[in-house]
Amino acid sequence: MKKHFQSVALVRKIECNRTFWLLNWNQRSHQWQFVSGDRLGKESFRETATREVAWQLKLSRQKDFIVSSMAQLSMEYVGRLPAEHFEKHIAVAFYCVDIYRNSVLDKLANNHGILWVSAADICSGETTSGEPIDVLVVHWINKWRILQPWQL
Repeated sequence: MKKHFQSVALVRKIECNRTFWLLNWNQRSHQWQFVSGDRLGKESFRETATREVAWQLKLSRQKDFIVSSMAQLSMEYVGRLPAEHFEKHIAVAFYCVDIYRNSVLDKLANNHGILWVSAADICSGETTSGEPIDVLVVHWINKWRILQPWQL
């Protein structure tokens, strides 16, 4: 049976007592996506999240962000991914990621391929301007109630 082992980084920032979640624009799929990646070899799901945040956002692992030591949620099951017709062994882990410094947030603000959205946007599956958010991750978030639309 084929495997699909993925880590999802829930990169967050808090402004005026509201939490916003970071999404990247994916040119190939024409949708906003969370920083995520497939687990490589024997690395842990946390190591995968750390690697992908550093690589996709061009940040330093040592001084720009911290990945939570434990997964927000870790699930493993056999099932089908959207648009696939065969079952896979699926494992996914969600990690909260916090940015250390305002200068890093300023750097990210200048990146036009990044968008900060609310939990309500994520749960609805689209941004306030109607652009789609990664269908698979939104499905998981809603299925397991990782985020709630009313969360601030």
